[in-house]
Amino acid sequence: MNTLFKILIGLTAIFIFASGCRSHSVNSQSQKPDLETQIPNLLLEDFALNSVPPKNLIIPQPLKVNSSEEIAFQARSLAIQKKLAALNLDEKEAWWRQIKLGDPHKYLLPIILARLSLQNQPDGKKYDSQHSWDVLLKLDQDQPDLYHFRAPLDVRIFFLFKDSMPLDVKLAYRRQLESPRVLEWTEGGTENHTFMQRASGLALMNASGFPVGDPASAATNEAWLRSELNKFLTIGQGEFHSSIYYGYSISGLLNLYDFSQDQKLRELAKGLLDWYAVNMALRLSWGTAGGAESRGFDRNTWNNGLTAVAWLWWGNQPELAEKMDEKYAQLALPAALSSYRPPEILTAIARKEIPLPFEARASHPAYYSYHESNRLWETFYITKNYSLGTLLEPARVYQVKGTIRAQYATYKLVVRDPKGQQNAVISLGGTYHGLQATGRSPGDQLVQKRGAVIFQLRLNQTDLKAGVPAASHLVLPQDYGQPQRYNNWYIWKIHNIWLVARPWGDKIELKSSISEKQPNLQALAAEGNQTAWITDVAAVDDYPNFQQLKTALDQTEIQAQDWKNQGKLSYKSLAGDRLTLTYQKNGAIGDAVINGEKRVLENWPVLDSPYIQEQLYSGQLEVKVPQQPSWRLRGTLMGPIWEVGKQK
Repeated sequence: MNTLFKILIGLTAIFIFASGCRSHSVNSQSQKPDLETQIPNLLLEDFALNSVPPKNLIIPQPLKVNSSEEIAFQARSLAIQKKLAALNLDEKEAWWRQIKLGDPHKYLLPIILARLSLQNQPDGKKYDSQHSWDVLLKLDQDQPDLYHFRAPLDVRIFFLFKDSMPLDVKLAYRRQLESPRVLEWTEGGTENHTFMQRASGLALMNASGFPVGDPASAATNEAWLRSELNKFLTIGQGEFHSSIYYGYSISGLLNLYDFSQDQKLRELAKGLLDWYAVNMALRLSWGTAGGAESRGFDRNTWNNGLTAVAWLWWGNQPELAEKMDEKYAQLALPAALSSYRPPEILTAIARKEIPLPFEARASHPAYYSYHESNRLWETFYITKNYSLGTLLEPARVYQVKGTIRAQYATYKLVVRDPKGQQNAVISLGGTYHGLQATGRSPGDQLVQKRGAVIFQLRLNQTDLKAGVPAASHLVLPQDYGQPQRYNNWYIWKIHNIWLVARPWGDKIELKSSISEKQPNLQALAAEGNQTAWITDVAAVDDYPNFQQLKTALDQTEIQAQDWKNQGKLSYKSLAGDRLTLTYQKNGAIGDAVINGEKRVLENWPVLDSPYIQEQLYSGQLEVKVPQQPSWRLRGTLMGPIWEVGKQK
């Protein structure tokens, strides 16, 4: 194992010991840094407005308030605040009590925070701040658990309004740090749960000024966060690019970034936030979380947990806030009220204002592991019209509960809507976890090169005994109608691309609607114990009409003579690539050859593309964009370090 990796993994134990002597420990609160300039976010309270890092701190502050980018950001921020403030707080209050909801803060705190944040705005006059405080205090009395979904917004409310909140509310926050209640801030859970809980709790312990009932809690939370950053920079992330949960994790880290009085903690928060931002920017596909995911399958446009935050950072059109579902808009609120901005070099990547197309590959660790590296393999390809991502996972597993395999996005095609209204999103796979062909179904095997994919599912006896459905689906929106046919190809024209599919199975059937829960999705189904697909994508610019596409398809080549008996399929794509996939009957990956080279998955990089690189175990994340200085984030024993190169 790489020596640097071993050293970084050992950091947790070293740091827990060292934390007992740190000047920012809970027994000795650090003093505020020297005052220099104001953070240009007028919505932050006095502490955030006046407390800034000393000269040697390399965390940049937001752009100047009169810059076009920052003015546009503040317009989006205000739109989110107004949307959430306008929700009926009393109805939500009555609703959660009526159904005895276990996590009411998740639904009430966004409204309270949004209303309080508008106090100095004309819209703020619509809302009685005392009423918000009364609801908040009653919530704490009736539901005192300091659980993960409560933590980020509750802590943000404290820091933004601690100088103006009623005394009884402030005392309620003080009690959050008394023993034994303070121990709740160290609770674990899934990755996003822990980020919400521990980062928010650490901010409260570090900067509230309240006595802390357990001196070890702050050190525990800090050590965990440092181990997470080291994990990200050496072997990657378990909950990678989750369209559902990225917004939650980010919300906790923003508290630590905005409110900690300790320079090293702010640097730690920034390092983790930058990691999230880099991964979002790389795969963001015009408002949709493109590519493979761990825990999610985004089919929307600027209307998901991840993309709501991405819209705050890199989007446009403040009016899009009104189209967002409130459950996603609330995840944009912490970013809307934060001084954190992603590195500027990411803007061009997120907006895809860079040379296209490009290919990327990535590896990911086992979900909770700090040492099981290179356990999932991702391929990503993006052009000006579409992005396509696929994911390989090395286990033929039949577990349906207590597993995230049902939440993997293993094939996702995002087709850009030129009008920016609603991208088309297509999935392909087995149906073990649902008819939508999402999740890692046992037996799914595939290979991708650019826009072409070969997929196979061949059920063995164990699959059949476990009840794996004898079918695979290509799932796409109903809006694009029934496919045209040419020979054995099924063809859709979707915005500016052609999607072509060649299925194999005992029966091929077009289902106009796959389920009552997904009435707007249709599926082309291949049924039988042995099914397979070839899908390919081409630009309408290259083939302006159906006849020209048919001529191009005549130039492709399919070799399927050995498929029935040996599970071997070969395809020469529209782009001229030769893909071959030989199915492994009792395996999970399949043997693949791309353009004459055997696919080897050993020691794939954590991230590798023309613009973003992180080698396995390297401890270094680097971003390069034409005509801009390179940007680099490195993990060290003393914490993250940023480096900016010379402009080329």
